[in-house]
Amino acid sequence: MAFERIVAAAVAAWALTACGGGGGGGGSAPATPANFVANVNGDVIELTWDGSIGAQNYRVYYDLEPGVSRAAFALVTTVAHDNQSAVQGVDLTTGPSFRGFFAITAVGGAGDESALSSEVAADTAVSLAADPLYGDQWHLHNIGQDGGTNGEDVRIEQAWAAGFDGTGVRIAVVDDGLEIGHEDLFFNCPPGQSHNYANGSKDPTGGAHGTSCAGVAAAIGGNDLGVSGAAPEAMLVGYNLLQSFTGANEANSMTRDAAKNWISSNSWGAPDGLGVPQASSSNWRTAVETGLANGRNGLGLVYLWAAGNGATTGGAGPGDNSNLDGRANFYGVIAVGAVGDDGLKASYSEEGANLLVCAPSMGRANHGISTVDRSDGAGYNDGAQVGDFNDANYTNTFNGTSSSTPLVAGVAALMLEANPNLTWRDARLVLAQSTRINHAGDTGWNTNGAGHLFNHKYGFGVVDAHAAVLLAQGWTNVGPLLTHTTATSAVNTPIPDADPITGISDTITISASGINFIEHVEILFDADDHTYIGDLLILLESPSGSISLLSEPHGISGANVPFNDWVFGSVQHLDEPADGNWTLTVRDTLPQDTGTFKSWRLRIRGRS
Repeated sequence: MAFERIVAAAVAAWALTACGGGGGGGGSAPATPANFVANVNGDVIELTWDGSIGAQNYRVYYDLEPGVSRAAFALVTTVAHDNQSAVQGVDLTTGPSFRGFFAITAVGGAGDESALSSEVAADTAVSLAADPLYGDQWHLHNIGQDGGTNGEDVRIEQAWAAGFDGTGVRIAVVDDGLEIGHEDLFFNCPPGQSHNYANGSKDPTGGAHGTSCAGVAAAIGGNDLGVSGAAPEAMLVGYNLLQSFTGANEANSMTRDAAKNWISSNSWGAPDGLGVPQASSSNWRTAVETGLANGRNGLGLVYLWAAGNGATTGGAGPGDNSNLDGRANFYGVIAVGAVGDDGLKASYSEEGANLLVCAPSMGRANHGISTVDRSDGAGYNDGAQVGDFNDANYTNTFNGTSSSTPLVAGVAALMLEANPNLTWRDARLVLAQSTRINHAGDTGWNTNGAGHLFNHKYGFGVVDAHAAVLLAQGWTNVGPLLTHTTATSAVNTPIPDADPITGISDTITISASGINFIEHVEILFDADDHTYIGDLLILLESPSGSISLLSEPHGISGANVPFNDWVFGSVQHLDEPADGNWTLTVRDTLPQDTGTFKSWRLRIRGRS
């Protein structure tokens, strides 16, 4: 008994091949049909078998998931037969692809006999890892390739084995393009659903970056081509915003087809390495809030966002904290960091109290991610680098939080397939609570007031696809979102210069907020006369005693940009209560530049 993935025309299907007969029946029942074969031909699956003496007709069954008995199958049809070979067409109306297997029985005077035995059912756990370059995809299955650490992956195969592959979920890749005609993407890209902002067409084919992102999320699995995405049956649409970037297009890309899209994957943002706050536009924020409220038929789009690649890599040069990006720290998005194949933070990956999770990408020894590339050498793989794949339609050098973000998008697709009723808030809670703790020896891990481990380098940890789908299946959606905004505390006190120990602190007391379980905290901070924000260390302590590091000393590239009512974001306080004393401490750690702690306030979102 053997299973193989067969792709033809616009169809991809798991099919049972070379299935021989089982045991015969008694009485006048016919023998079980022999040489049962399934193949895809155009838009149908052709089933052929040898006729059985005594058969009056045949019954064809199928199941969309591996089963253990024919009784669990859905009956496709009863086929009249003349004891010779026959072909049965099965209309593929379940979407752009599906997976299943088939059984054929011969019907006679005493009933019918199944062609499927228990031994066959034991063979039906089919791996999606059937692609020639899958062995290089350590982020999906890390067995120590090229010196990596065994097991440092997203545990995707366990989620696949549990029956989840992204079927029915649609991911919007907002980037510089998506090559919808790529051999390893085409069948997952529904025709006419993408958008080109440069010319108004439905073909967003453009830069290599978005195409590689799409491959990480949802390249077709098991088709004997290239690689597999984390969600190999999810649908992909591409919006090439970065090829025609305007404020209007930016907002539109967040809400386009929001009722159909489930996930929005965004591997772009503020320029890296400047070390200064870079705000999002009000139109973008409004668009994201619209997607949260109205997307996915009211459940809300799940927005994934790259945390950024501008972290300090050594010395006193420029470095970013993800909280300086007004998109990545917005309450409506999930900020994603990057770890290498050893589970340690990639040097470029930005830290931040806004970081929810992290996922594998290039790190140690520049061991990159294998994914699709623009076809025929039009992308990253030009064949000129040592170790490039021979097949120029694929690259093994993709990297950055640009790669970790669509990987989480793929994991989220499996999670939403497991429970399509998750709201955007429930999705982020499931992701946060199903992570595994990487780099356990790092001193940055702290337990917050609700018992969750958090690290500003890693958020709540590395995404775990298997744990996520299991948690999602039994998840009960949380109650309505509550928001509490405090009055502004006017501090108006000079920050002591070159005082890295004490600084100045101020406390805001919250009572009767109604929020017993925090989901996100915004800190609106004003020190707009400070002449070099890279000197500042800013800490927020919650009533539960956990501390969010909002800004730390770092270099700035170019001119200083002050904190003028800047909005920091923190997920560190997840599930803590909002009521109590919140203390903000500001320290100026280096001499010369000075300024004033003018004011601050809090906006807390959560539930009762």
